[in-house]
Amino acid sequence: MADVSGEPAAISLVTGEVLQMVSEALIRLRKEHIRFRASDSVILADSSFGMTRKEANAFLCACFLEFRSGKADVWDNVVFFTEEILENPDTVWQEIVHHTREGWNERFYDYNLHPEQVIHDRLYQIATLMVRFYAGDGRQIWTGYEQDPESVYKRLLILKIPRSIACLIVGTLKDLGIVQGPFDIVGDIVDARVLGRMVCGDGSGITPMKARRLARMLSPDDPWKLDRPLYLIGTTWCSPGPKCRACPVKQSCVTALSEGMGIRPDPVIRESFFGKKSYQRTLKQWQNIIPATNDDLILK
Repeated sequence: MADVSGEPAAISLVTGEVLQMVSEALIRLRKEHIRFRASDSVILADSSFGMTRKEANAFLCACFLEFRSGKADVWDNVVFFTEEILENPDTVWQEIVHHTREGWNERFYDYNLHPEQVIHDRLYQIATLMVRFYAGDGRQIWTGYEQDPESVYKRLLILKIPRSIACLIVGTLKDLGIVQGPFDIVGDIVDARVLGRMVCGDGSGITPMKARRLARMLSPDDPWKLDRPLYLIGTTWCSPGPKCRACPVKQSCVTALSEGMGIRPDPVIRESFFGKKSYQRTLKQWQNIIPATNDDLILK
């Protein structure tokens, strides 16, 4: 292959092949392994044809408590709180706001919903907004908007929750068949780290917005399809101290391939996706390796 290092056409060619390589690996992982496409939602395993008010509120409560953080078994905590402490009310949000704010905050240890006080305290503000805007019925957030996930997302943001949690709720509703249509990945720190390493060779410079933009490039029809694989890769193999040798997508990851070849990834790949111009000192090496890699994408 001719040395066209630094030419825009060459950079475009390489970045395009990187996107294809990563996209095929993640989609294949989801298709071939049920673990990588199953919903996160345990509490709603039998609710894919709709939710009762109690189920919807319990689901939202667990999401607001950041069940993906791994710091507590939030699903079990929510079940215990709603069924044992509140004795199965359909009005969980009204029950929360029956406390004063100070009274709710003081029940942190009694209710044991989450190990972090700030997360427990935040639930009170969410409850007041749930009652004010949705009459304490979580289903009102998506009823009438089942074909419009973007509107469901915006209605969730009225509750002043983090954008990543709103994305997770919409995506889980998609997994359950309650909401249809394409939607973004969560785009949290885990997604950003994995996509940064896989596509750009560096997981430290990718913001949530950039992570969502990359996911749209990788899966234009529905970026959400990538969320579960990215989450599991990021929490199992692609932690701050990555385990590249054991990772099922190591043959399709710029970081893993760079380490294997002894190449230091140049910022040009990342910069080409996000608008900054640069030159790729190692572009020729990537041109030589990527075609071979594309023929060896079978996950082991």
